[in-house]
Amino acid sequence: MKMLNVACGGRYHDDWINIDFHSDSSKVRQANLLEGLPFDDGLMDGVYSSHFLEHLSISDGENIVGEMYRVLKEKGVVRIVVPDLENVCREYLTVLDGIGDSDNIRKYEWITVELLDQLTRDVAGGYMQRMFDKVTNEKDMYLVDYISHRTGESLLKENTACKHKRTVTFNKVKNRILYLYLHCIQLLIPKNIRKSMIVKTNIGEKHKWMYDKYSLSKLLQEAGFNNILVKTFNTSQINSFNSFNLDCNSDGTPYKGIHSLYIEATK
Repeated sequence: MKMLNVACGGRYHDDWINIDFHSDSSKVRQANLLEGLPFDDGLMDGVYSSHFLEHLSISDGENIVGEMYRVLKEKGVVRIVVPDLENVCREYLTVLDGIGDSDNIRKYEWITVELLDQLTRDVAGGYMQRMFDKVTNEKDMYLVDYISHRTGESLLKENTACKHKRTVTFNKVKNRILYLYLHCIQLLIPKNIRKSMIVKTNIGEKHKWMYDKYSLSKLLQEAGFNNILVKTFNTSQINSFNSFNLDCNSDGTPYKGIHSLYIEATK
């Protein structure tokens, strides 16, 4: 079976075809996903993508979902995971309604960041990174546990933190070089088309749209998919999906916490 992981990042399985904008591994194929998926029609038995669609504009999102439909075989399954707009909004309102409680005051610090930061971020890391640093430095176990429950981020795991630090440092160097290069190129581009071109490079951090079960289902339906079903992190129509540890960790916990929406559909 041919299974495709679109915009896999560092979460992929060797038995899958893995593709992303950048690759640091021979197991991941590099391609500009905004130009389409570089595969023949009807080639894949399944297509999976996690926490990628929200980083695209509405039109780019429509295009990539259309590409997923194109490369799938008949009766092939697509599985898309995104931050759940409904989930974070309901949690925000629950916390706000109980703001007189000291625990909810502390939760409010995080849930507003989770809801708003990546939609409005204009510097690398944004308020979210500041929150991570604050909680980590203060070893605030209440918020460490809350953030982990919400997002899957394990802020105080020593091995994860060290690995994350090395990765961020290396990525900062690459991003700085890329930024300087793009800035030089930007000066040569006519002002009237400069903004639209530079925005295309901003795929990694910022959320350009958010989805709930209705809007994501509608997007899939309009692309031609049917049998649209809301799933959980550990339920899927894809055979032996949990064995690949894409949405669940080896200990059975959700990789992305409880704030994600999982939807599958069939071609």
